[in-house]
Amino acid sequence: MSRRSVKKFGVLLGTLLLAIIVGCQSVGGLNLNDMIMKQLDVSGQEQSQLFELELEFNDKLLSEEDAEVTALLNAMKKISLNISHSKTDDKGNLWMTGVFSFGKGDIPFTLHTDKKALRFDIGGAKRPFVLDISQLGSTLGLGSAFGSDSDNLEQALTDSARQLIKNVGAYFVKGLPNPPVISVDRISLPIHGVSTDLTKVHAEINGEQLGEWIPVYLDNLIKDKEGFRATLQGVLQWMKELPPEIKEAFGGEELLEEQFDSEAAIEEAVNELFPLMEEAQKELTEASKQEEWKEIFDKGITAKADLFVDDSLRLRKSSIEIIIAPAAFLDEESPVKSIRIRSDNEMWNVNGEIDIPAVQIPLNALTFDSLFGMEPFQVVRLFEEDSALYGILKNDFKADDQSFELSSEWGIPFIVDSDGIAFVPIRAIMEDFGGRLIVTSGKGEIRVHDPATGQAIDLHLGSAEAKVNEKPITLAHEVFADGPISYMSADDLLGILGAEYTIEELEDGELILKVTRDL
Repeated sequence: MSRRSVKKFGVLLGTLLLAIIVGCQSVGGLNLNDMIMKQLDVSGQEQSQLFELELEFNDKLLSEEDAEVTALLNAMKKISLNISHSKTDDKGNLWMTGVFSFGKGDIPFTLHTDKKALRFDIGGAKRPFVLDISQLGSTLGLGSAFGSDSDNLEQALTDSARQLIKNVGAYFVKGLPNPPVISVDRISLPIHGVSTDLTKVHAEINGEQLGEWIPVYLDNLIKDKEGFRATLQGVLQWMKELPPEIKEAFGGEELLEEQFDSEAAIEEAVNELFPLMEEAQKELTEASKQEEWKEIFDKGITAKADLFVDDSLRLRKSSIEIIIAPAAFLDEESPVKSIRIRSDNEMWNVNGEIDIPAVQIPLNALTFDSLFGMEPFQVVRLFEEDSALYGILKNDFKADDQSFELSSEWGIPFIVDSDGIAFVPIRAIMEDFGGRLIVTSGKGEIRVHDPATGQAIDLHLGSAEAKVNEKPITLAHEVFADGPISYMSADDLLGILGAEYTIEELEDGELILKVTRDL
């Protein structure tokens, strides 16, 4: 095992560990570390959740924006996600239903996943959206890496990862200082209609206190060098116990060979990372003296949390509020005056029997792959006209509006004759509109299909006679061909399609034809 490989292992491992930051010290006889680690034993539960986001804008700056922007921002002042019921089981299946609300209306939804598929039903959508998870796994190469027994391996990896976090979390948890305001009380509250004895943990912290809290936490981590070393040993042991297929999938065979010197790897990691942590400690000390630090860690940023745990130390209810209103937001040029985030949670049937049936995929389900291949106007029409999403996509974002340009010099050019009549290439126009053109070889017959307006246009080269949805019409100008390209007057074709155009001449004499269509 080379020194370079040992160093690579140490840095990657240390980076993983430094990403795990949870927990507080014991208060009022309640071991908060144990409470937080206890949540890793939860394999399934039912719950309700509410998330709210409120924005207070600078009304003066808002009044200077155009009406459409102002209306959209006003609609975003308060956003909420109310998950009335969700449940997860020990197999990783999920079912939830709720409503997303904001100033433009309510959007109900249901999300259902299992090992094979994800189904998303959105209020107002004419068809459910489906993602084939098994196909996604194959695309990412996971199925072939894990083999035919991928479900069992995935479950084994999930269980193993949970154990890893439990093993390494102690080091990061025990170093966390308590927030400046924290209290513990015994109370009784209804959880999903059932009176439950609970321990309430209340905590508060503001931005200035958080700025003082972070260096203390880093100091505590640096003081516990042996704890860090023991944590690395636990992670290495965890990796050795992974199924062989998982090791192969993640390219970890080299690090876990019999001759791998684990003690050297751990020592290398400690020697690499602790100087970095000590350097970060010095930089934090210097940064805390700067004015920018005070601007970031401002008293106007506050967080309050109420956590309710049962006698098994499992979290059963929570209420969290964060207000972001630093002094910088008082500046007259700041577009936002304050941000308020609130979250309420209630959990029941923890690790109980939970029934989540397999995802049912109807014949008219729309895959995400087909969604990405649609024209914007087709996406808009997936929703009922009286639904909130239809109104947002069509009226606010104007998602179905179409526009493009043609040049007289590049690409497939348009033509202006001696009488000033503009003629456009039919196929190019239809492709930009998301339609198609069919030419009957040798007969000069052309059929144009425009899905946006539902029109079928029948044309004939050298003739001004045409049909629109089988109804005969006479064009102002004949259809003609210039080599392999068929042309039709802009007034005729764009008029039938309900589009408008203008022609602009550039300084070099090039002409630009600008086409717009409001569907």
